[in-house]
Amino acid sequence: MTKTPLRLIALCILSILTLSILTACGGSSDDGAGSSAAAGGATIILVDEDGTEYTYNITHTGSDLRTTLLEEGLIDEAEATKFMVETIDGHTALMNDGVLWLPCDENKEQIMGLFEEITVEEGQTMYLIHTVAPNFDD
Repeated sequence: MTKTPLRLIALCILSILTLSILTACGGSSDDGAGSSAAAGGATIILVDEDGTEYTYNITHTGSDLRTTLLEEGLIDEAEATKFMVETIDGHTALMNDGVLWLPCDENKEQIMGLFEEITVEEGQTMYLIHTVAPNFDD
């Protein structure tokens, strides 16, 4: 078996394990709606690896998270077509390294679902937190 199919299998397993672990650790099933962002849009706060927060005022609401990031110019067309969004506005979380952007509500509780399943609502505050999957290298 070549390295590429093994890597694909490992990435699929990583994605499933990450969602399972995060769900078991108290992730919220809330879609984040009803949060308190400025009127007339939403707020996305990107929390980078070192804990630095980058705030983005979002004007395109009512779409899924992936589409919103694309419409706001925070990801490009190539990034939008990837299985997992890795680079947002130049900040990277590499899935091959067991790292992902974890969508959370204003209380930093996980929003369940893939980027294309989470809707960015008017008035919402959402965090995208640079997260290392537990036990990735085990």
